[in-house]
Amino acid sequence: MLKNSLFWKIFISYAGLLCFCLALTGYFISKIIQGYYLDPLTRTMESDMKTVIGYLLLALAITLAIGFVLIRASTFSLVKITQIAKNFARGNFARKAEISSSGEMGALANAINVMGVELQSRMQVILDDKNKLNAIMANMNDAVIVTDLQERIMLINNAAKMMFDLSAVVLNRDCLWEKIRNEKLHNLVKETIKTQTARTSEIEIPAPGKKLLQIHLSPLQVEKNSQGVLLVFHDITELRKLENVRRDFVANVSHELRTPLASIKGYVETLLENDSLRQEDIQEFLRVIMKHSQRLDNLIKDILELSRLDSHDLKTELTLMDVLPCIENISAQYQELCVRKNQTIDLDIPHQIPLIETNEYLFRQLLTNLLDNAVKYTTSGGKIGLKVEPVSTSIRFEISDTGIGIPQEHIPRIFERFYRVDPARSREMGGTGLGLSIVKHIVLLHHGHIQVESTVNAGTTFSITIPLQQARHMA
Repeated sequence: MLKNSLFWKIFISYAGLLCFCLALTGYFISKIIQGYYLDPLTRTMESDMKTVIGYLLLALAITLAIGFVLIRASTFSLVKITQIAKNFARGNFARKAEISSSGEMGALANAINVMGVELQSRMQVILDDKNKLNAIMANMNDAVIVTDLQERIMLINNAAKMMFDLSAVVLNRDCLWEKIRNEKLHNLVKETIKTQTARTSEIEIPAPGKKLLQIHLSPLQVEKNSQGVLLVFHDITELRKLENVRRDFVANVSHELRTPLASIKGYVETLLENDSLRQEDIQEFLRVIMKHSQRLDNLIKDILELSRLDSHDLKTELTLMDVLPCIENISAQYQELCVRKNQTIDLDIPHQIPLIETNEYLFRQLLTNLLDNAVKYTTSGGKIGLKVEPVSTSIRFEISDTGIGIPQEHIPRIFERFYRVDPARSREMGGTGLGLSIVKHIVLLHHGHIQVESTVNAGTTFSITIPLQQARHMA
């Protein structure tokens, strides 16, 4: 093994060259001395020394030239392997070290090739993991930001950029406080860096659009060394709104139930405690009890209906049906009611209506709730209108009246549960405050839309557009 090593090859080459140089020099010196003794008169020491030095320089030049050629030949394989290693360092694994030698140089070439294959495999694994991480980060709904200990942004996903309306972020240079100006957020980051403990909090950002965010901060550690902070943001704006809606709903239901129950209880106690009441008074009390009982029944039915629509727990699926008989039946009922209230009802219904994908029960609920409101809030001598008009791939229903109207500031909220423009008047007329909310749910269930136009003391028009077929059945 030693005779095949690079060191011994170079050593033997130089030793041989040195011996050759010494032998050549000795030969020339012997010739000079021999000539000096043969012809001492014509020779001088100065000329002899110049001749010796010249021969020495010539021998040295020949030795260096031969040595360069020998070393170049010996190190050619090493230079080639070095170039391959540099290519590996740059990520180029296409070239391999091809050394035919069976000695140490061949073993080194084989080791370099094995190392290249292993490096390529590991780099591919790292690249795959990086691509997976990028895909996960890009498709996360939650916003994720990673900062270092100086609060420079090291990583940010698309959700975070959209949440905070950040167009461009230069990683490892831009600071968190430069991009997101929120004092509470920065205090939380500083506390997390200082204490190295995870924490959860809520922050509110004003733009773009007021949002309530839940933020989880965790210290980012690598081998027990702190590297920065991981921030995960979750938008809980809609969740908090739903919580408030549910809280208000429970409070409103409790209030709506308490009022008729209190009236019923009061009248029943009066009937039980007074045996001397006149028959006329008893009948009046029973009529009041019946009125409030009916109000409770309507309220409970509307609450159950609204709950059913919220959960999409429909007993019958939407099917294509001819709604003309249903519209004619409903309009006939309200014609009789309008006559009793000295109101007129104008019908504009075509003789043929395209088939609509709907449910008869829901369709009746939709028209009945709107016509009920139109009749309730229109005084004697007023006019109610029902218009049906096919429009392209949809159908539009317009229910209008010449009643008291709705002030413009109330229109955006009239579809909220238990919202009343005039609470006292609504309760007086037996309304539950849920009718329009049910209407909106039914329209949304049909993937339609509803518009309201109203003028105080002039009337209101509800315009509803419903597709003839739902999207899942369209080509």
